[in-house]
Amino acid sequence: MKPPLSKRERDRKIKQIYREMEAKKRALGLRAPTLKKGPVFYMVVLIGMALLGGALIQMSGKADAIGLGGRKLRDGRPVMAQKSVDAVAEALGRFKFHTGVYPSVAEGGIEALAVKYSDHAGWIGPYLHKDNPYKKIAIDPWKRPYIYEPPADTNGLPTVLCVGADGVRGTADDIAPDAALFTKAFRDTTWTNDWVPFTQRGIIVK
Repeated sequence: MKPPLSKRERDRKIKQIYREMEAKKRALGLRAPTLKKGPVFYMVVLIGMALLGGALIQMSGKADAIGLGGRKLRDGRPVMAQKSVDAVAEALGRFKFHTGVYPSVAEGGIEALAVKYSDHAGWIGPYLHKDNPYKKIAIDPWKRPYIYEPPADTNGLPTVLCVGADGVRGTADDIAPDAALFTKAFRDTTWTNDWVPFTQRGIIVK
């Protein structure tokens, strides 16, 4: 029985085996080709990085257009315009309730709802306030004036209209208030500072 090899002899044997394996690989042409890190190598790396960066930028642009979580960003201007025309319609109804008429174009139309003083009998406005929440009550979110037209007769309703994103009247994106808002019932008398016409005194309007 041969004595066990020492650690040094064992390491030497292993290195010799590796050298013989490498020699056989070279003889058989099995050695993997090596890529020298010359100018071509770095050019390939730079081109790859440029392509990857371009793809990431394009993906980022699409994500920004879509919005967080893949949800399409919504334009809030139609909602703002709807709230505005609804508020104007209700304010016009209060104006008519107190004075018996709707404001005329000559006295400012919608702007007449925000004046601090008026010669109309029964007027207790202002009915809209410019500072909060409607700083420009006659201008829609697309920076165009709202359309206001008084009714043709005393029993009719005025026209309040936002022409929408396309700026053209009579198209699908026009925004108008619900006609019921012009005659919306009072929940109480706070709007009228506890004053109501004689015909409605003693009547609780909900």
